[in-house]
Amino acid sequence: MKKILSAALIIATALALVSCGSGRSIPIEVVKRANLTGTLLSNGSKSYTEEVTYFDGDEHISYKLYFEEAENATAYSYNIVEEIGDYKLVAHEGDIYKIKGDKICAVLFANQALSYYQYIKDYTNDSLEAKFPLDLGERYQLESKSDQQFITVSYYADVTPQIASAVYSTELKTGDKIISEYKLDHDYKIWQIKYTVKHADGSEKLVAQRFFLHYVDKKAEFFSSLPDGDDVKITLVIGERSYEYEVPSGVYVEFEGGGLGYEYFTDKTFTEKYEVSLAKEMTVYVKTNFD
Repeated sequence: MKKILSAALIIATALALVSCGSGRSIPIEVVKRANLTGTLLSNGSKSYTEEVTYFDGDEHISYKLYFEEAENATAYSYNIVEEIGDYKLVAHEGDIYKIKGDKICAVLFANQALSYYQYIKDYTNDSLEAKFPLDLGERYQLESKSDQQFITVSYYADVTPQIASAVYSTELKTGDKIISEYKLDHDYKIWQIKYTVKHADGSEKLVAQRFFLHYVDKKAEFFSSLPDGDDVKITLVIGERSYEYEVPSGVYVEFEGGGLGYEYFTDKTFTEKYEVSLAKEMTVYVKTNFD
């Protein structure tokens, strides 16, 4: 009986090693938990920045995401900045701005069911759901190796039709594999991820890279340059209800309907469309897709 159990144990161990490739097994869920936004902004880190680059042949596009805990963390959780070229999306203490060059635009919620946190949640990793397009699908470990400073672990995911349609810029096809290589510290904190597509014909192509510019014990001073004060009153009328907002003078104003297909007008007969304009005392009328 002892020999049978020993043989069974050897077979089980061999199967476990085959299933996770070479090196020790590091489940992707463990890595996800260690890199939740709230976890990263603890243990002395007050902010961090993620830099993402997509590659397409000789072309590439990059953007940066900055995260810090909001001063009013109970209500707003995080302040963030998304930066692409001279464009920035800024979410700060419940206010949302879009900045292009020197033009600052305040974003107001026309859809009253849309909260500040709902608006920014797709930027954060506060759940184990995949937020980054190339993280979609079930991932299986290929191999891992480590030294005194870092662990390198790679996973693969089979491309499904759903993934191929979600990741439009990489020409994925069913039968391809997405291979993601993680550089982790020994607390499983991510420092770098490289994404390679392995096509069915065996060819491979680097399609994206993410750097986590860890981890700063202070917050950025950028937010101090945002407009201050609530000087201009704007009334938004939706059906029988009206909502009042105050925004700083000197900014432009646009509205976010949360994908409901709202249209915005400067008159109650819905003839003069509202165009993004400098803040002034005004009433804007919303035509919903139910009207």
